[in-house]
Amino acid sequence: MNFHERKQRRADYYHRFEYGHKLRDCGACAGSGRYDANGSPACSSCDGTGKERYKAKSYSKESECKK
Repeated sequence: MNFHERKQRRADYYHRFEYGHKLRDCGACAGSGRYDANGSPACSSCDGTGKERYKAKSYSKESECKK
């Protein structure tokens, strides 16, 4: 596998899993990373980060012009 093939694979991965995703506060733990304040385990929904990823709506200029 040469450089250009590896570069294409990296670009494909980025566009499938990273591009267009945003972070918001986790709904299960309200962004704290834990279920409650009494030494509970880390939130399993967000893996203790307090943030969850979501796919943002796509933006197009055509939809803006129709308003």
